[in-house]
Amino acid sequence: MSIRLKGCSFIVADANSQIRSILATMVAREGARVLASLRTPTEALATVGRLQPDIAIFDLHLMEPSIPDALRTVIADNPETAVVVMGLDDQRGTARLAMDCGALGYIRKPLNEANILTALLQVKAIMAFRKSREAVPKSEGPQHRAVIVDCDVLARGLLRVILEDNGFEVVAEAASGFEGLMAVERHEADFVCLAVDLPEIDGLNTVACLRAVHPDLPVLMVTAHADRETVSAAIRSGVHDYVIKPFEAERVIAAVRKALA
Repeated sequence: MSIRLKGCSFIVADANSQIRSILATMVAREGARVLASLRTPTEALATVGRLQPDIAIFDLHLMEPSIPDALRTVIADNPETAVVVMGLDDQRGTARLAMDCGALGYIRKPLNEANILTALLQVKAIMAFRKSREAVPKSEGPQHRAVIVDCDVLARGLLRVILEDNGFEVVAEAASGFEGLMAVERHEADFVCLAVDLPEIDGLNTVACLRAVHPDLPVLMVTAHADRETVSAAIRSGVHDYVIKPFEAERVIAAVRKALA
């Protein structure tokens, strides 16, 4: 029996009973405890405070029209609970808004078990990494400034969470290679997190452009492609290190520190 979510407690909130059932069954099969399955936002928000789950999964529609206010309140009042939102692909902008308010993950509908598990394991890892950092004194020196370049708005949001959790300052985000080049010049970044797949100018050509002007600027490549050809091409282009998606917080921070060393 798989127990990758063993020790985690959940609440699930969605107006659709079938979706609630699917999620509850799946996380239970992975060793988690489902504390509550809820269908209204009022029930959901009240239950988070009462039961203090490790992870609360909310449908975006359930929280409309006041998603920012609702999320900020529940996250501020329950810092030990990670919030994950669900929505359709055309709600990615709204999902990013939720992440900017403190949500740590996004589950895309229609539901796919592999995607659900990937998102939840990623959130579990971020929360564990946060707890491991609580005893480490925060640096009072100047923060390293980062620019994130990725056409995936949710990937940028998650990477921002990981970096800011660990004392780095994200000074700009960009959705294309061209925007990324402009952001680096405008904000004097100390390092760049750069995706391979980008519109206008792809990641490898963006690295070449950066190297022409900033030969010593640390560049961390982020990619969903783990094949040898992509990784080798990235290294040949001059990146300092690479991180495979989905992100693991510990691996991201280790790669950034290595690049800045």
